[in-house]
Amino acid sequence: MSSLPPLVSVPGSSTGAAASDSLEVSDRYSRSVRLPGFGLDAQSRLLAARVLVVGAGGLGAPVIEYLAASGVGTLGIVDDDVVDLSNLQRQVLFRPDQVGVPKARAAAEWVRSSAPDVRVVVHPVRLGADSAALLDDYDLVVDGSDSFDTCYVVADEAAARGLPVVWGSVNRFDGQLSVFWDDAPDGRAVDYRDLHPAPPAAGWDESCADVGVLGPLCGTVGTAMATEAVKLLTGVGEPLLGRVVTIDALDATWRESRLARAPHRAEARATANGLRRASSAPASVPDSASEASTAPDSAAVAVGNSGAEAAERRSARSEVAAPELSTMLQAREAGGADFTLLDVREVDEHAFAHIDGDVQAPGYGTRTRQRPELDRSLPVVVYCARGPRARSAAELLARDGFDVTVLHGGMLGWQLAQQGATAG
Repeated sequence: MSSLPPLVSVPGSSTGAAASDSLEVSDRYSRSVRLPGFGLDAQSRLLAARVLVVGAGGLGAPVIEYLAASGVGTLGIVDDDVVDLSNLQRQVLFRPDQVGVPKARAAAEWVRSSAPDVRVVVHPVRLGADSAALLDDYDLVVDGSDSFDTCYVVADEAAARGLPVVWGSVNRFDGQLSVFWDDAPDGRAVDYRDLHPAPPAAGWDESCADVGVLGPLCGTVGTAMATEAVKLLTGVGEPLLGRVVTIDALDATWRESRLARAPHRAEARATANGLRRASSAPASVPDSASEASTAPDSAAVAVGNSGAEAAERRSARSEVAAPELSTMLQAREAGGADFTLLDVREVDEHAFAHIDGDVQAPGYGTRTRQRPELDRSLPVVVYCARGPRARSAAELLARDGFDVTVLHGGMLGWQLAQQGATAG
């Protein structure tokens, strides 16, 4: 068992149970399910996971292959390059007839043909500050990029969202890999800037085109990165957090080095992460709603008032905690105050696990502005997997005059709360 909690929760709804049942009778994942400590629980987590792979090159290719084959539910692929003949020496996703084809699209074609149950999302862009919002849709980032600039963008944007990163690098006959998590629990936080505080001087950013790389080494490092991703998603094993593995292919050696955050940086990042968590914490319930736990009708006070108070909440894009939403749902079922519960996740995510009584609006706020017709007289609670997509949707709804809040922690927070209530 890992010393870190799994990034993805196991659905507690009947829909999620059905998904686990379907896995049990599937031969595709039978060898994983038989592993001690893995089983249906870990495989279900993979099915619900959303992983963003940055770079579909030498490292990204084996990462994409093995994560898709392992049953990761959603794979996002970021790459703005096209397939070149020189890539085929190590980028095993591609064929000679795909030279000139965008790598992200060619990689997606491979996933769809080899693992049709996996949802693949193509991002044919170079990741930068202007496109970093796409990280909001994922649980984990795997960085197989080949430039320092992109590595720092991944590090900083993942840190801003509290996302862990699996990182790897290859050069000539050497490779490195590690796990970074700027907001890791138990004082274990470390990220790419703890390993490389600043970019190298101009001229020191050597690429494979400049100095070459051993093709099979990309497979060695990339498959190890895929293993780390699976461990983080499922909570199985001990991840490489705080450790850097260096591989020397010529000497056939694997060397491990410890990586720790300097005290001055630890203090600064702890403060920054505290502010980030506080900015997304559930809004406190007004005193007038303190009876919510005993009076069902009052449960909607947190989201149901109108006028200036509601407008102030809309501008703040406040959040509702899972226990409070549970009370609201019970009140609605008992004939109390009504509201709309809006799920903006994709159709496959909703089919896997959802909150009973919701309304579907797949992709609303991120990839589309189309939504079902909603009753403007009712407050709206929006949820997604973790929160970022729901906040984007809430912004649009607030502009349209809706009284809107977001479920804190999304479906993951809801499931964890339900599991805690069951355990209690």
